[in-house]
Amino acid sequence: MKKLGLYSVLVSALLFTTGCSEKNADVNDVVAPSESVATEAPIQDGTLLERAGNGNYYMINGQKVLIEHVYFDFDKYNLTSSNKEKAVNNASKLSQVSSDTTIKVFGNTDEWGSDEYNYALGLKRANAVKDVLVSNGVSTNITMVSLGESNPVCTEKTKECWAENRRVEHELEK
Repeated sequence: MKKLGLYSVLVSALLFTTGCSEKNADVNDVVAPSESVATEAPIQDGTLLERAGNGNYYMINGQKVLIEHVYFDFDKYNLTSSNKEKAVNNASKLSQVSSDTTIKVFGNTDEWGSDEYNYALGLKRANAVKDVLVSNGVSTNITMVSLGESNPVCTEKTKECWAENRRVEHELEK
């Protein structure tokens, strides 16, 4: 018990003598934060920003631009007037990309037909869109890829779903 009392006195004395010191800060003692502010690097042209149901958003000339998918009728590779308008609108946007950007044009089909037929149809659709791009001022490198029926966005067994799969998509690469 004596030891416990002795330890209590020593601990109290130690706390009393060390205590907390208080110091008023002088304005001259304050270190100013670094003046340099981290800045984000600008997003490069041709960067995919976001995928949407009807197309993809890319950075083009410092702006977020939607490049829409172009859709086709069943068993067709020619553009309807409304889809040709989409392709021309895409061409006006894509004509602004830098010359070191490659535009990939992906042709897709629904599940009807043989694999060989669908790959050929996908390539014809990609070529139809490429022709519109070139004739409307896109001078950068354009490559065509047929995915046939291998890249569906919808897998339900309905006419509306199959129509969503009959499309051409665009992808930008540096």
